[in-house]
Amino acid sequence: MLYGLVLTAFAAAILVTAPRVLRRAERSGFSPRHVQRAWRAAAGGVLASFALAVPVYTPDLWIAPMRAAGFDPRIGMPHVPLVVQIVVAVLALVVLALGWRRGAGATRDYRRALRVQLDRLENCAPLLDEEAGGRPRLVIVEDEAPRLVLLPSRPPRVEATTRALDLLRPEELNAVLTHMAGHLRRRDAQWMVCAETLADAYPTLRFFGEWADHAAELSEKAADADVRGSIARVNLRRAIVKLSGPGQAGGPFCPCFAWPQQRQEELTVHQVQATAHPEVAVAGVRVGAPVASAGLRLLTAAALLVPSAIVVSPHFLYL
Repeated sequence: MLYGLVLTAFAAAILVTAPRVLRRAERSGFSPRHVQRAWRAAAGGVLASFALAVPVYTPDLWIAPMRAAGFDPRIGMPHVPLVVQIVVAVLALVVLALGWRRGAGATRDYRRALRVQLDRLENCAPLLDEEAGGRPRLVIVEDEAPRLVLLPSRPPRVEATTRALDLLRPEELNAVLTHMAGHLRRRDAQWMVCAETLADAYPTLRFFGEWADHAAELSEKAADADVRGSIARVNLRRAIVKLSGPGQAGGPFCPCFAWPQQRQEELTVHQVQATAHPEVAVAGVRVGAPVASAGLRLLTAAALLVPSAIVVSPHFLYL
């Protein structure tokens, strides 16, 4: 049962310490991609640690049914009083049930909104359905609203209206599409929904709430970092100004223009910093702090490697 205690303690340590560490890293100017990975890895480490700890605390409840079914896992487990096993199993089921009841709404809303967007797109006759590698990526529809919407469907689509194309110059459109490609590559929409779901499911855990609060902003900054060059970032800022308005979609499908004024100021600040301080990259990446960056990477790796190392240990589950 020692490994179960270690996994539980490790998950608790992440829940307590990770928000403060990652907030400080974000304020210190670390790459938003690094901070974004660290949040996701920390959440994965917490969930994996709790998921691995439950079987250690409840060995008889899952080994006995397997043996009754004719499959002997041939593993030895530490002795845990049956009462403790039942209590742990009941608590785990209650926590999962309550989490599903509270957090399923965010997932349902996401799927419903995506379905509405896709139905609207399928019911119109696109002027262009451009494919890349057999997958449609850019769909142009005729509409007077300046709309440029990222749809993380399968396959992913970027819906652009004729009004949006009239407003944007080619270099501005290219900057926005590069920004959106970064969202698709990192699956930002799905991760934001995951963060919102966990925050709604377990509101008493501050870690998930803070992750949800930072997920959208970090996703935007990380996508901005994919637009390289001062001229390209100026084009992105101009596109944001032109496309921001009541005709633009909200929600996880187009987080690109959720806070246009704040983003314009951030882009301007990053551009000024890059000119005045060469050691700071345009996207806010502090390239002059390799030791601190390595420390953040180490924290990210530890969140995922510690549960994995315990599982592959020859003493785990007393194999």
